[in-house]
Parts: sequence; structure tokens; C-alpha cells
Amino acid sequence: MKSYEKELEYALKIVRASERITLKYFQSKFRVDYKSDKSPVTIADKSCEKFLVGELSRKFPHHGFYGEEFGESSADSEFRWIIDPIDGTRNFTRGIPYWGTLVGLERVEDPALGKGEIVAGIMALPALKKIYYASKKNGAFCNGRRIKVSRVKELGKSAVIFGGLSYFIGTKYEKGFLDIAKSSYHDRGFGDCFGYSFVAEGAAEVMLDPIVSPWDVAAIKPIIEEAGGVFTDFEGNSTIYSKTAVASNPYLHETMLRKLACG
Repeated sequence: MKSYEKELEYALKIVRASERITLKYFQSKFRVDYKSDKSPVTIADKSCEKFLVGELSRKFPHHGFYGEEFGESSADSEFRWIIDPIDGTRNFTRGIPYWGTLVGLERVEDPALGKGEIVAGIMALPALKKIYYASKKNGAFCNGRRIKVSRVKELGKSAVIFGGLSYFIGTKYEKGFLDIAKSSYHDRGFGDCFGYSFVAEGAAEVMLDPIVSPWDVAAIKPIIEEAGGVFTDFEGNSTIYSKTAVASNPYLHETMLRKLACG
């Protein structure tokens, strides 16, 4: 079985190098533009993605790319890198340090469908000087230290993180989400990649995200799984393409899915 350590090692080097771009703009003055969905985008987002794609394509010229800012290229490749140059741009633009650079490697089983298995992932939090990474069957790490999800088995003793209250209200998941929040030991709305870092390190048990794109979670899925956790959509499908995501330790995942289904 291929380990993907070579790809991960090189990508780690490039992601670390990209920090000089994002940190140059962070907490400085720059223009903020808005996309059609009203989400913000900056020169830092675009410059970072261009750098990542350029450097990775030189090392892996036959790989494809799927990025938040510049879309898809080389769609018929067996492998493609899924990139979010700045996850948490709203935080970034306000000088809040809870944002990250996400790079996931997908092995595309059927290029015609463009979807496959995520085999490696990197989640860098430059402003916090942390970098999480994992590759299939090789474990998950933060700054070189092996990480594991928690062993808490009861929701009443669990910390639940979620990606924004307004995204749940008025949806079919509202009732289940409120039940989860009320039943937990405590709940916090940290959101974006930062929220998943707590689950991966065992500092929280659950992260619920009702609105995601593939680039938001491609890097995160292997990190959660290699840390011993479970990552699916709200219906229990092991995918990054369903626009919802729940990450948890293995003891609470079925409880989350059951409660979310009670809309």
C-alpha cells in the first residue's frame, strides 16, 4: 500500500513556505473584495493559492488542482491537490488569528467523476504557529507530535464545537443541533478549520459544520481519521462533497448522526 509520505513531506515544505505570504498581509492594510456569495477574498488568498499550485505543480507535473480561488485544472489526473489558501478569511480580514491554510491530496478513483479518496492532508495555522498533518495509515501529527482524539463516551461530558449558529437556524438540522448543544457539557462556535483542530487533538469531542465546500474539509478529513476519529457528512457518508460535515471521536459519531436526523 502506498504511504504518500513523499507527497506529504514536500507539501509540508511548501505550505510552510506559503506562510511568508499570508503573514505578510495578516494584521496589515489590504483591500477586501466580495464574491457572488458575499464571502470575502483578498490578495493574500489569491497570492497564496497561486504560490501553492505553482510549487506543487513543479514537483508533481501530472497532478491536478482544485482550489477555492482559481477552480480546477487537469481534471483527468489520478491525483489532485485540493486547496483553501486561507480558511477563515473573515477572521483574517479582522486581524483574528483563527485562520488556516488547507491542502489535501485526493486519489481520484474515477477521473470522469472527479471524486475519490483523500489520502493526505495539511492544516496550517500560521498565526498560532501550529501545523497539523496526516497521511493514510501513518497517523496524525501537530508540530511533530502525534495526536489522538479523545476517549470521552458521553455527550453530557463532551465539548461540542460548531460552525456558526445562524447556519443551523431554519434548516432541517436546527432541532437536532439544539438538542446536541443542550445535551453537551459545553458548546462553542469556533468554526472553520480551527474548530476541527480541537477534535483532532482531543480537546473537544465533536465539530459540526452545516455549510462546507470540498476545499474546506479535504485536508481535515485524513487528519481526523488518522487521529482515530470519524469524519462524515450529516447523513453519515464518508465524503467531502455533501456540503455538511461532522467530525468526532468514534464513541459519539452515531449519536450525532441520530440526533441530526431528528429534524
